[in-house]
Amino acid sequence: MRSSRCNPLVLVVALAAVSSPRPLAGQGQTQATVTLSADRTEVSVGDTLRVTARADVTGAEVQHFDEPDLAGFDVISRQISRPLQFRFGFGNQQQLVQSTTIHTWVLRARAPGRHALGPLEVRAGGRSFRSNPVEVIVLGRGGASDPTPAEPAPTPQGPEVDGYQPDPQAFIRATANIAEPYVGQQVTISVYLYSRSPLRSYQVPRSPTTDGLWTVDLIEQRHLEPETQYIDGSLFRVYRIFHLAGFPLREGEITIGAPEVSFQAGSGFDLFQAPQEVRRAGVPIRIRAKPVPPHGAVTPTVGSYTLETALDRPSVRTGDAVTLTATVRGTGNVRDVRLTAPTLPGLEILQPRVEDEIVHPADRVGGTRRFEWLVVPQTPGTHTIPPFELHLFDPETAEVTTVRSDALTLSAVGAAVATATPDATAPTTPTERDPVTAVEPPAELGPLRTEATLRRGHRRVSDEGWYLAAFAAIPLFGLALLIGRWLRRRTPNPDKEARRASHRRLADAERLSTDGDGRAFYAAIAVALKAAVEARLGEPIGGLTQDDLRRTLERRRLSDDATRRLLDELDNCDFARFSSAGADPSEMRECLARTRALLAELDAFKPSEADS
Repeated sequence: MRSSRCNPLVLVVALAAVSSPRPLAGQGQTQATVTLSADRTEVSVGDTLRVTARADVTGAEVQHFDEPDLAGFDVISRQISRPLQFRFGFGNQQQLVQSTTIHTWVLRARAPGRHALGPLEVRAGGRSFRSNPVEVIVLGRGGASDPTPAEPAPTPQGPEVDGYQPDPQAFIRATANIAEPYVGQQVTISVYLYSRSPLRSYQVPRSPTTDGLWTVDLIEQRHLEPETQYIDGSLFRVYRIFHLAGFPLREGEITIGAPEVSFQAGSGFDLFQAPQEVRRAGVPIRIRAKPVPPHGAVTPTVGSYTLETALDRPSVRTGDAVTLTATVRGTGNVRDVRLTAPTLPGLEILQPRVEDEIVHPADRVGGTRRFEWLVVPQTPGTHTIPPFELHLFDPETAEVTTVRSDALTLSAVGAAVATATPDATAPTTPTERDPVTAVEPPAELGPLRTEATLRRGHRRVSDEGWYLAAFAAIPLFGLALLIGRWLRRRTPNPDKEARRASHRRLADAERLSTDGDGRAFYAAIAVALKAAVEARLGEPIGGLTQDDLRRTLERRRLSDDATRRLLDELDNCDFARFSSAGADPSEMRECLARTRALLAELDAFKPSEADS
């Protein structure tokens, strides 16, 4: 066994290394490199270009950053990005600062001519630094004095939102790759834990809040395998603890709440300190969602998809049903895709069944949404189902494209489906309608007897001795039943009370659906379902994630189909609360029908523990 005593010579050297001052690059040696660039230096009136100014500063913070002279250009968007920057102190020494600041402008050329952008001036640490100049040549467009405005410029990609509070021991950093996404566009959100010491384990007392976003977890399996990064000459271990794809459900500012992490760290923060419990909180970051530009009278769906339709049979007898399937595949939030079947004469098309499959290869969320309609031909002949259309918005090019499926043909044979209206000219008597099956007149009856020929040879029941006692016991038994029912009503039953509460919530949701209040309606639906589940399980589920809830329901032996439909409905409620499509009356009626079915199934469900 090794001795725990410290070598005195090693101790002296270590103390000298910690306490002795060392020169810092920030002490009177502020250095900066400022560059100005444009993705194009020759454009036409109405064209767009991107101008980027970058300042890399060592030894101080940026105090002032000039803007270029943008006369002759319309500013479409302006972005500021600040990747990692740190200020660490060592004893009484001056702190060292290393930072990068990037300003990006997306411009639309308005006036022809030569336009000088820069040089820009940046002040840091009491010194001024200047960038290189950039000249942009703007050509006229056919002599037109009022050029046609171009489409909006693409949304800049790359780390646009970066939030953290630096700490020389450990800190949390949250990033979002797009600062101003469109509603329905994917934003990749990552949360990192930076630690000087290796982690033994960690817990997340508070996850980042994502209200206003539909999120997909991009981490398949969490583990404690870090990357390493040098910051100010110190080695940090970087653990990615959250990695999400978020889709804004509404326009405006959306806050991603600050997470909190507690972890067991090794003895890396202090030479003589034992492993300790460390707790760090992050800082909230914000994005601003922009509305999707309308395309005529419709709002396009954000994403890139293909659209296919098919019939399970090309021909059918009149009155029989065929299945019409529309399949949408691609990248984006497939839950945003809406398809409406046309109204066609001679065809009855029922409400669709919708199935979603979400995948995220290479951190790009996409998948498949499948619509299935039952189509019943009412009249014989050839029926044409026109193509379905889907208008798509590409946030990278700000362009709208339309995808269409193929037209389908359905042949129906046989007589037309009869209506339920009675025919006034049809015969009414059985003989006139069907003389073969006419009713024969009844045979003539003989004389009626007033007395029975046979006589009973035993006593009547009322003559028995026990009859009066049994007759008197009947009201006493009824009175006992009433008293028992009254006592049961007086005794509270938590399970029944919870079920009644869930059904009252469902009644409230039905009332809210008639008022058109989508947000309150879906909130009431979610509360009703959760109350029903808690009533059957006998345990709260408010703090469970979807994965935890799925495992709990599987353990208590709820059927796989009911579990899937319950989780889908709760997910739909969370999504529809912020979606403009959630206030659609038909969507709310369908949601009520699905919820009633789920509540009936939950009322009949008898939970049990799965075999270990």
